[in-house]
Amino acid sequence: MTLPYYKWNKLLPYFSKEDGARVVHEVSLSLDRASPVREKPEPPPAPVPKKPKPQPGDGLIKMMDLHSRFKTWMETPDPPKALEPKPVEQEKTVPPFDIQEIPSAMRKLHLPVSADLMDRWFAGRLNYSPTTADEKAEINQDGKPYPPDMYDTTTIKLDWVRKFRRTKERFDLLINEAIRSDRARKQLYDMLAPYKETYVDLFPEELCKKDPVMLHRRFQFQRVGVDGTFSQKIHLLLTSQWARSGAPDDLTGALGSFVIYAAIGHANVTWDIKAQRKIATVTGIWVYVKDNYTFTDDKGDRSQYLGHWSSDGVIVIPLDGVAETSAYIPYIDFPVTLGNPLVKGNVYYPVHNSDFRQWAIKHQRGGDFVTYSDRRYVPVVPPIKIPL
Repeated sequence: MTLPYYKWNKLLPYFSKEDGARVVHEVSLSLDRASPVREKPEPPPAPVPKKPKPQPGDGLIKMMDLHSRFKTWMETPDPPKALEPKPVEQEKTVPPFDIQEIPSAMRKLHLPVSADLMDRWFAGRLNYSPTTADEKAEINQDGKPYPPDMYDTTTIKLDWVRKFRRTKERFDLLINEAIRSDRARKQLYDMLAPYKETYVDLFPEELCKKDPVMLHRRFQFQRVGVDGTFSQKIHLLLTSQWARSGAPDDLTGALGSFVIYAAIGHANVTWDIKAQRKIATVTGIWVYVKDNYTFTDDKGDRSQYLGHWSSDGVIVIPLDGVAETSAYIPYIDFPVTLGNPLVKGNVYYPVHNSDFRQWAIKHQRGGDFVTYSDRRYVPVVPPIKIPL
């Protein structure tokens, strides 16, 4: 019996519907490969002992020993020839696929940033949030804030993010409209009111010593969301009847659903003679992306399905007869093969968030982290005036 499946077309890209997948029994995704980072460095090699100094008579003793061994060899009969063993036919097995091969498969699908972030996760020390509430608060399994090395500020570039059309549209919405909303103005008032007793030029980046985490926590006042997660896109594919569905791109693989933020870049507090009160004027903002790279599932929910993966890429295996409005993700939770299962890359394994968490617990590695893009300074024209 063959099954239909959706295959990611690498060039267009989209998922095209194909047929011919077969379930493979008694195989599973491997979680055995050790962490790419050694916990302890290998010990230095033992020093080579120095050769003892030659003593008088050593040459004569060596000659006598050599003569004795030669005589013994000459007097020993040749051993009988051993029968050649029959060749053992090797058992044919399905080549394993380890979860750490997924970044390489991502690169084959032209998802280099997605692969880089996943490599970083595998190489990180153990750090994860047990619940989605902990993830939002950036609290780890020990009930402590994420340590400093669980913040990445170099991988994601804002120029790269803005290359995607849907991101540019949200970026423009943020800087042209969202920062002027009533809610944003309320946030700005709360942040700037403590400075009302002074006449000051406020440069938050300098106050925060150019620390993106501190800037975000103290001066971020507006945001817009972008896109859906990898699993949400797969859910859309499985619960629709489209022959072609847009495949997750590198932006989805790297950031999933993420947020573009605005923080105060420059403001000054002055006395408004006409209004007879102090006014805070915001003349510039910092814009950046922040996202949590984690594999946390909501408690009690089925672990998020991330597709069927092999060393050659990813496919999606649907189940038939599911209503488009179903909240249940209808996929086959078994490995399948496209062709001969003994060929490396032909067998595709279902992968879930929980697989990454199991690997992390098994190897005591795997670090959930927060990624910040670089920041862009955007002048606010006309300036936003906040009565204090």
